[in-house]
Amino acid sequence: METLDLLLDRSVVFSFDRSGYERHARRFTPLPRLDGQTALVTGANSGLGFWSARGLARLGARVVLLCRDERRGEQARAELAAEGQVEVQRLDVSSLADVRRFAATWSGPIDVLVNNAGVLPDTLQRTAEGHELTFATNVLGPHLLTTLLLPSLGAGSRVIAVSSGGMYPVRLSLRALQGQVASFDGVAAYAQTKRAEVLLTELLAAKHPNLTFSAMHPGWADTPSVRSSLPRFWALMKSRLRTPEQGADTIVWLAATGALASGKFWFDRREAPTHVVPGTRARPGDVEKLWALVEGAIAGR
Repeated sequence: METLDLLLDRSVVFSFDRSGYERHARRFTPLPRLDGQTALVTGANSGLGFWSARGLARLGARVVLLCRDERRGEQARAELAAEGQVEVQRLDVSSLADVRRFAATWSGPIDVLVNNAGVLPDTLQRTAEGHELTFATNVLGPHLLTTLLLPSLGAGSRVIAVSSGGMYPVRLSLRALQGQVASFDGVAAYAQTKRAEVLLTELLAAKHPNLTFSAMHPGWADTPSVRSSLPRFWALMKSRLRTPEQGADTIVWLAATGALASGKFWFDRREAPTHVVPGTRARPGDVEKLWALVEGAIAGR
């Protein structure tokens, strides 16, 4: 059985799809309670964020939905009201100014921070602060949010970055991250940000050993963003896609399970490789340049 599982996992299709989740879930065990803990989830009004919030609330955590659209956030809160203590606060992670506003208003300890919000635009767009939208939403905003909330993250708190298996074919490109390309490709830009998230998770883990930083990928899940941003992929694979709840499972597990090694990449409750395609490891010095780029961008340099 283990040999068959290994062969199916190497196929990608039969690992990232619903059958892969169902096969992997045979080894899953019940999760401990999170009573008395506070969890923040960005992009929590739909998709993986919504189902992560539901899973955390069901385990007893106080869950704060951080949503760009407060009306949609309230709709999600109403749907989750029966699950436990759920609140809504407005936050647009693509805006560094709004991240600073939110962080300045936050008080109290945070046990879990899920950086889930993300975008995949099909055209090159820049924020009011001049950053390429995918980079701003998926990388800069979450990094600034994490940095500003460090005083509220006590020893043992967990920070989870929701990445994507779509990062596997790409090598980090600092120019592409910033939208400095001859022709913009939304899928390629998204993959670059997801690669960057994993590298930043490793760097943050080294810089803050008292916290647990994790990155994960959800496999291929049927979420509203997949339907709208990848319509051809969705039409081709819709019968094989995971449910959003299945895609969010590892997020909830990372928040609730016992002690974890920090700085790792996870898939279906197991550590996963960060590189499976030859030639995708960062060039010498590029990881350090990524840190400098992100820190400089959030500092306005």
